Amino acid sequence: MAANGIVREALGDLDARLDHWKQTLVDLCRIPSISAVSFPPEEVRRSAQAVAQALRDAGVEHVEVLEIPGGHPYVYGDWLHRPGAPTVLLYGHHDVMPPGRAEKWLSPAFEPTERDGRLYGRGTADDKGGVMAHVAAVGSYLRVAKTLPLNVKFIIEGEEEIGSRNLDRFLEQYRAKMAADFIVLTDTRNYDVGHPALTYQLRGICQVDVEVQGLHQPLHSGSSGPVPDPVQILCAMIADLRKPNGALNVPGLYAKVARPSAKQLARIRKLPLSEAKFKKDSGMLPGVRLWGESQFSLLERMWTRPALTVIALEARPFLGSSNQIIEAARARLSLRTVPGMDAREAGRLIVKKLTTKPPYGVKVTAKINGTTPWWTTDPEGPAFEAARGALKAGFGKETAMVGAGGTIGFVQPFADLLRGAPCILMGVADPNTQAHSENESLHLGDWVKAMRSTIHLADALARLPQR
Repeated sequence: MAANGIVREALGDLDARLDHWKQTLVDLCRIPSISAVSFPPEEVRRSAQAVAQALRDAGVEHVEVLEIPGGHPYVYGDWLHRPGAPTVLLYGHHDVMPPGRAEKWLSPAFEPTERDGRLYGRGTADDKGGVMAHVAAVGSYLRVAKTLPLNVKFIIEGEEEIGSRNLDRFLEQYRAKMAADFIVLTDTRNYDVGHPALTYQLRGICQVDVEVQGLHQPLHSGSSGPVPDPVQILCAMIADLRKPNGALNVPGLYAKVARPSAKQLARIRKLPLSEAKFKKDSGMLPGVRLWGESQFSLLERMWTRPALTVIALEARPFLGSSNQIIEAARARLSLRTVPGMDAREAGRLIVKKLTTKPPYGVKVTAKINGTTPWWTTDPEGPAFEAARGALKAGFGKETAMVGAGGTIGFVQPFADLLRGAPCILMGVADPNTQAHSENESLHLGDWVKAMRSTIHLADALARLPQR
């Protein structure tokens, strides 16, 4: 992709002001904008205000913090001075995951620290680094050209990490602001360091909470033997959700699972991946084997097959434990869904499996705690060609076409709202980022390449017709 004069100037300005953009990112990442329940909501609001200021400083107009009752704030801004040109909606999120275990961080989670070419801290990659890739690209273009090649809207969400639970209400209230010809999200992962990717498929999610109760109150463990242990029963029930071959043992769950097309399978099989590298990138201990449905490739298991994870397990903390049979135990199960599946129906099937004929007559209660839909698209056509070319220009390498095992609740509702507008999913994370874990980090070299790619992308999308 040959750069025109203005693009070259914007790229030069970006390079000249990298320290400014990095400092802005560091300042944003110092704000613990955790959207999860039990964390201070005022920090998410403080983050929204800081993001709004970053947009204003970059030259974005009509910047405002958008509120809905009971939800965390979004940030909106736009630049709309190209009549007849297409409009791109740039999405990111400013909320972050809880930091996890403080003692596992090599440097404090909310004190961004640079080591060996990476910036460590919560939100550096997921997703404040992604947000700032958009902001820096637009700001650099505006600074040298005093204009943009197309119309731009920003929407920066404040509750993506809790499943975008108020997105429907947000869209209902602010629908008029959302009209666009293309959507660009920078909240996914590149295939590897230095190897850019476009994501064309996301798994969905369904959370199910289950509790097993066998006693009215804790009982002296001297009665163990004849008295059932609810903790062991819960663990056995969870283990029974998986067959020996790695498939999920839930009747009816696979009835509507879509098989990948021949074109998708060809894309997957084209990607280089060694089991050893995957294990290393995932942090698996030596000797630990892969699991899941072994008849499918590693990437097929992660991108195209449903999977179940226990994300919380409660009975009694070590501190204060004693020789008791604990009266009840509970768990939160996270099911990743794939195209063809209805997340709520899948959750219903898991609830039915757990509550039908409970072992030893214990009381089992289970309920669906929330769902987010999967998303998929055919990554062909002019917009995706433009994105592939922009990423190649920024990274100097061909773009990998990938699926993702995770979920972004924003994508499908916006694709529906904008009636099939192309959704271009790119990112600043890589296999070593450790998003959602301790020691999250951003590869600063790839971050710069992502910003450069975004400048190229604006120029390329501007050449396409409005929808």
